[in-house]
Amino acid sequence: MTTTTRPVSPRLRELLDAAVGVVAESGLRGLTHRAVDAAAGLPQGTCSAYLRTRLALLTALAQHVATRLERDIAALSKRIADHPGDHAYAADQTTALFAAWLRDRDVLVCRLELAVAAAHLPDVAEVFSAWRQRLVDVVADTVMTGDEESCRTRAETLAAALDGVLMSAVLRPSRGRRAYLLRTVSTLITALGTAETGPLPDHDGQRGGPGGHPGDAPSARGGAAGAARSGAHGSTRPDGPR
Repeated sequence: MTTTTRPVSPRLRELLDAAVGVVAESGLRGLTHRAVDAAAGLPQGTCSAYLRTRLALLTALAQHVATRLERDIAALSKRIADHPGDHAYAADQTTALFAAWLRDRDVLVCRLELAVAAAHLPDVAEVFSAWRQRLVDVVADTVMTGDEESCRTRAETLAAALDGVLMSAVLRPSRGRRAYLLRTVSTLITALGTAETGPLPDHDGQRGGPGGHPGDAPSARGGAAGAARSGAHGSTRPDGPR
């Protein structure tokens, strides 16, 4: 299957919008061609004429949801790009987008349902995988600073972390939700937005120095204190690379 977005007719878009509502209200178990027709107010058989199988319906719905979310993300990236390096602005704008999604939760809930189904449906998984890669591209281009490899790794981490924040916000009461979003989003963007957070872990999960090996360079916070502790314990190992 290709993830290339094909033009969607007005009638098919109407059916997919109705399908979003069906899933948001009844979950994927309630998603049938007949339920979509009823929700859209169309004659029975209309949905199956456009999407003959359940897999075709689920895949088209995943693409529909991904396209709607991607459109919002593209608009967000344009706003953030006009304020390079301003992490407070990026956090505020991201929070505003998340809050808007949470006010009209149907698309968000539908995406959650489809994401679970994607574990068993490769076609649906491919749609969301392509969407996630485009999301990471946007984060890397608009929020991150530093070398390309570091930017990509931190962009992937930030995208996954923000997704977790959004999902947890779905379960929180509406009161205080925006403050929670701003607090957590700001923390993540500030922590991961620049390369000044120190070297990334190597493949063994240990932090390396400039050469990528643990112990190549002491951390800024622990260098002097660590040397003092080593002296206090009688260590004769010299500082610096081994």
